[in-house]
Amino acid sequence: MKRLMLTVIVLGTMLFGMDGEAVFKAKCASCHEAYIPQAKLNVNDEKNNTVLKLKAPTLTELSFRLKDQVGDRTTDAEGQTFEIEDYLTAFLKDPTQHKSILPKNVRALFPPMKPVQASEEEVEALADYMYGYAEKMMLTHGVKRYAYDEALKIAKKEGKIVLIEGYLPYCRGCIWMDRNVMVEAPVKAVLKKNFVWVKMNLLIEKLPLGMKRLGTPSFYFIDPDGPQVIDMMEGTGTVQEFTEMLRDIKQRVHR
Repeated sequence: MKRLMLTVIVLGTMLFGMDGEAVFKAKCASCHEAYIPQAKLNVNDEKNNTVLKLKAPTLTELSFRLKDQVGDRTTDAEGQTFEIEDYLTAFLKDPTQHKSILPKNVRALFPPMKPVQASEEEVEALADYMYGYAEKMMLTHGVKRYAYDEALKIAKKEGKIVLIEGYLPYCRGCIWMDRNVMVEAPVKAVLKKNFVWVKMNLLIEKLPLGMKRLGTPSFYFIDPDGPQVIDMMEGTGTVQEFTEMLRDIKQRVHR
């Protein structure tokens, strides 16, 4: 029976590809924690890693930095993942400081990384997993997202405001907001209480109510009773700035 089970596992791996999460756990997880809120990481960085005493950067940080800095962000996910795979292949063999995607002040917090033995298949699986982890982290730790039509119904029923976040997959500011703002506790608290969140890829989705697309990231606030547009704005901001903006929108609607 054990031999049969082993055969099934091996065959499944050959047919469907290697499990990137399993590779990460086997090769990387002993040093790299998966997720820590960015606000805590910022404090830890400022205090020279004396608060969290991490062995290495988190998987979340690496995932966002890979998406932001390796390869062509304007290509599709598959194309950039291939470039990330090439980067990881070289980096794991010789993880010297000058090849790091981390800024110098963050690199200085950790000892030099030792080479990691990994097969071509393992690196391929690892590249897929690390590329996709940023989005997985958003879904796991962020506020629930809805399709626009469903959001309108929920917002009208619960007396909330529809917030559409317009983004582009390669938008550096959008990546920054995902990592630094949208999953932080103060922002999540206001969103859950007063808003219904819709996230739209403006490359392939059209804004409702005839709204003209702004730059990205952009935020469109809709009163579901009309429905009508309350306001539109674009750009990045800190957790405090974004939280204050959300509260201001709420006060203006008087709901």
